[in-house]
Amino acid sequence: MCKRFITVAVAVAAALTARCSSMESCSASPSCCSISPPNVNITGEKTVIERQIIGDYMEIEKDAWTLSSVRTTVGQRNISGKMAGDPELFKYMKIREFHYDKIKEYKNEGAIGENNSGLIQYMETKKYEISPAEKKILSTVIDEENTARNEIFARSIYLSKGSIPDKNEISQFGRAFAEEQRGLASKGEWIQQNSGKWERKK
Repeated sequence: MCKRFITVAVAVAAALTARCSSMESCSASPSCCSISPPNVNITGEKTVIERQIIGDYMEIEKDAWTLSSVRTTVGQRNISGKMAGDPELFKYMKIREFHYDKIKEYKNEGAIGENNSGLIQYMETKKYEISPAEKKILSTVIDEENTARNEIFARSIYLSKGSIPDKNEISQFGRAFAEEQRGLASKGEWIQQNSGKWERKK
């Protein structure tokens, strides 16, 4: 995950900085004090829709050092700047990143499927039907993920067109996202076709 990449990058930077505290070390290795900010690579496949949402954002925020200053770009007139400087959009993107691995685990168990509106949905599974506590945790993950997706859909449309989107526009965006999720689903995962039919990905 992104957090692990940043942790490693900081550790490396700290080690290099400590080494450069000695003039003797620097004289032996003149370039040792030249530290370039590390690139951040976020794991997990991104769909075309997601790249539409955060593609420009990542172009602007390529380095770990600039991720922490996302608020400073608020107010830029271009769409890229608006996406990069929207703290709410950033927050919901991070929620999705946080739940990514857990949702993948639930999908592998057959407990979560991708519906045709761009959201995830609980699929009745014995493991969770006999454990109310575990089902509650699963339901919380679903609720948080779906809230994040809806907010990303709405805010992305708003930042693109400059006005509050209506329900139809958000639904259309969600359906396009759902289509791509069906394409990216792994074999055996639950997906819902446009007809409403649920099936395992083949």
